[in-house]
Amino acid sequence: MPSQVQKVSASTDTVHAHTFPVDERMRVYAHVFEAIGQPLIVTDLTGSIVYWNGSAATVFGKRRDEMVGRSVMAVADGDEWRLKITHVLEEVGQRGQWNGELMVQRSDGVQASAVVNARLWHHERDQDAIVILVTGINRQKRSESYTGRRVIRRRRRNADLPRRFKRRLSGVRRANRWLRREIAEYRRNEQELRFQAKLLATVSQAVLATDTSGVITYWSPSAERMFGWSAAEMIGAIGFYLVAGLPDLELIGAMRAAIGAGKPWEGEFMLRRRDGTVFPAYAAISPIFDEQNRRIGAVGVVSDITERKRDQQALADANVRLQAANADLQLSHDLLHTIVDNLDDGLALIDSQRVIQVVNRQFARLLEMPPEHLPGASCDDVCPVVAPIVARTLSGGVKSFERVSHAHPSGEVITLDVYGIPLRDASGAQRVVLRLVDVTERLQLEAIMRQNERLAASGRLAAAVAHEINTPLQSIQNYLYLLRSSSIEQSTAFLDLASSEITRVSTLLHRLLDLHRPGDRSIELIDSNAIIERVVLLLGSALRGCSIRVEQELAPDLPRFLGQRDALMQVLLNLLLNAIDAMPCGGALRITTRRALETIDQSARWCVQIIVADNGPGIAFDLQERIFDPFFTTKPHGSGLGLAVSRQLVEQHGGSLRVQSTPGNGATFIVSLPVAEDA
Repeated sequence: MPSQVQKVSASTDTVHAHTFPVDERMRVYAHVFEAIGQPLIVTDLTGSIVYWNGSAATVFGKRRDEMVGRSVMAVADGDEWRLKITHVLEEVGQRGQWNGELMVQRSDGVQASAVVNARLWHHERDQDAIVILVTGINRQKRSESYTGRRVIRRRRRNADLPRRFKRRLSGVRRANRWLRREIAEYRRNEQELRFQAKLLATVSQAVLATDTSGVITYWSPSAERMFGWSAAEMIGAIGFYLVAGLPDLELIGAMRAAIGAGKPWEGEFMLRRRDGTVFPAYAAISPIFDEQNRRIGAVGVVSDITERKRDQQALADANVRLQAANADLQLSHDLLHTIVDNLDDGLALIDSQRVIQVVNRQFARLLEMPPEHLPGASCDDVCPVVAPIVARTLSGGVKSFERVSHAHPSGEVITLDVYGIPLRDASGAQRVVLRLVDVTERLQLEAIMRQNERLAASGRLAAAVAHEINTPLQSIQNYLYLLRSSSIEQSTAFLDLASSEITRVSTLLHRLLDLHRPGDRSIELIDSNAIIERVVLLLGSALRGCSIRVEQELAPDLPRFLGQRDALMQVLLNLLLNAIDAMPCGGALRITTRRALETIDQSARWCVQIIVADNGPGIAFDLQERIFDPFFTTKPHGSGLGLAVSRQLVEQHGGSLRVQSTPGNGATFIVSLPVAEDA
């Protein structure tokens, strides 16, 4: 608003010539407002402009008389300015102030980012207004434009001097009229200066002015609020007194060079308050010129950027944490990928269309296919034997299991345990985690283990039966010896006795062969009581040799169950031999059969129960589950396979084998076998 400053100066000179007193502060306010270098706009609550300073006219290229009375929407073209300035007016109306950045259009048509501070101001006539201060626009462009306009106005003014001189000399009549005009203009300027002083008091930025030597000549009320010193304390003080710590000589040199060249300067300082606290500040400093265009000082607008710095630091810290989290996430991803890729089980993720998404190396190795060829392929084409399991898991939404045989392209056949595990992602889409376990070698080892246990049981049985067979053989030998010296009648009796003993031996041998007949794996309906009687007969000699009393409580008319006869005989043989080992000095062995309702595979089924109880030392509580582990034994010469194989054989029949024991009161083994449906 350079023209307005000149007008005020001329008016005050005229008033002084007519003995009207002039307030020196008004002169300072005029210089400050004209040299502040920041567009200052005042609107009423509806957005209608009531004040437009010279800097606003310079920056936006629109005259004061053109803008006063118009809506603030007309400051810049475009919907973006209208939307944002509408938001600013609403925020000021609700909260009393607004600070932020807006894109504005300079007088040269360039879009520039500017810091806008808007505050609600209560006028002395109880009329509310909105004060808008715009900072941060390219000052060099504005200063050049401002200087050019000053030169043009100065030339116009110099050209107008003769005409004004002639007009003043035209007569006394016109002198009174001019005097009245000057007085009115002086009053308007005085009122405007007071209005500008109140505007300075409302802005949040601190405004201060210095002379050419750096001495403070003006200290705004907002500066007093920001720093804590009053205007009386700071006017006359050196401006660099506000800088905290040792001043940055390079920064101060750049600022002085710019101001000395008549250019504005912007930068950041660390400043201090009266209470000793230090804060970061952004300063926009512009030179002040008098009416002869001589630099008489500088004016600065200081903004407290503590919040901005705090936000920048918080953003930087958040970026550091994000980078650390990304690094941890990548490390976890790599670690998980390495673990999954080195598992012995094959894993694959299959979507709802049964298309393979991800596999590990073991999955590809089990199917003998390159890992890179599997993602994107249909599981129906890659491995048809698992397709029904995947379909069942997707449709039912529950875990599925099936043991299948898979033929490699090389012709090798492997046995796989296939597990289908349902999985829902965050969007609710159904997928399946497919797990393949190669159990070919394990099944072979289990078969070998069962065979070894059968052989071990056969050896123990042979030792137990040897005595049983030896007794009738000795009787036969004695009968044959007596035949040599006996009569015909006696010979017939001896032959009958020998024949009965031979039949007895034959029966024992046939029952022993029935126990371990090679290749006998046929499934048949089994009578549990008959198997118990046969095993007790085979072990009769061993039981009597250890003084063990056998008590049988076999339920009549028990339903039969489907199974392998020799496998169930092996289970009972192992349980009775363990009972004999538990009672080497004699005792009681109780064998019971009954029909009971058991829960198998989460469903209630009728079962035949075979209960074998002894009154030996019992089993410690912490060992009652471990005794079913392979190769775990408490015997000095045991293999640790008997109970493990027995439980596996029972479970293969769909049943269960468990133990109940109290240390010191013997042990009870319960075999539960599901009843055949047709039984």
